[in-house]
Amino acid sequence: MKVGGIVILIFGILNFLIAIIGIIKEPQYASQIGSQFSIGIMFIVLGTFMISRANKKKLENKEKDKWIKGE
Repeated sequence: MKVGGIVILIFGILNFLIAIIGIIKEPQYASQIGSQFSIGIMFIVLGTFMISRANKKKLENKEKDKWIKGE
């Protein structure tokens, strides 16, 4: 899950940067490039969530193992 989150995060950042470059180079297509901004932001948020969830799950498993062992 963490690797998938990193891949999606990188894809979102690249998509967002491409949208910014597209706006700078071709301002007349700003309405068409606007969807790339939202897709980039969506992937950034999703990737960040997946990484965060993987880290929390790992911590929960450590706490569970600790509880089972009685420590």
